[in-house]
Amino acid sequence: MKDEEFEKLVDNLLIYYPLFYRKIKTSMSPEKSLKYGKTDGYYQILGMLMISGPLPISQIGRKLYISKPNMTPLIDKLVNDKMVNRLRSKKDRRIINIEITEHGKEFMFEARKMVEENIKNNLSNLTNMDLEILNESLRNIKKLSLKINPQ
Repeated sequence: MKDEEFEKLVDNLLIYYPLFYRKIKTSMSPEKSLKYGKTDGYYQILGMLMISGPLPISQIGRKLYISKPNMTPLIDKLVNDKMVNRLRSKKDRRIINIEITEHGKEFMFEARKMVEENIKNNLSNLTNMDLEILNESLRNIKKLSLKINPQ
């Protein structure tokens, strides 16, 4: 790829990804915002724990690119909200694993419904053909993203 084309690619990634994210993510009513208006890290940690099961704090931080100093307040908030529990590892008592609670799972299922509703509303002015193009584009982005930094 030529340098000029690569610069355009970088511009597109830096400009359009955040713009796309903001357009899809909609504002919520004040009462829903109080319940669901958490930080992205809050949702990312819960989502990772739903998929992976209990994990050490350091591993969660590494996978989500969240620094150690930022992980502690996020985990504290999740514990205070009864979304996760801290558990000492049975193999090494120095390691503290984080496990999602049933309350945390229910919260994520409800939040997922809310997000789906918001996305559906935001995409409602697109035609079926537009939605097919968007879906295919997202599949391609996912496929290429997995090649960028395989883990």
